[in-house]
Amino acid sequence: MNIIKPTANQISLTTASTVYGAPVVFISATSAAVITLASNTGTQIGTFTIPANQYIYVQKNPTDTIAANVAVFATAARIVTGK
Repeated sequence: MNIIKPTANQISLTTASTVYGAPVVFISATSAAVITLASNTGTQIGTFTIPANQYIYVQKNPTDTIAANVAVFATAARIVTGK
């Protein structure tokens, strides 16, 4: 079981953001969302889809940005593996 340890307040991710410069970001979506990861120069690194009512952890460089095509919630996080 993974446990999330938030390290900042949750934000509504509607425009590209570094999400507090975090290397790990917890993203939750209430509706299906296309997530775009880009470098600090704006070069697209990749995209993926989060289905509705799901969450995912994204590992990125602190200066990379994350954007979504619909509002999703995101927070800087650490993952702790436990039982």
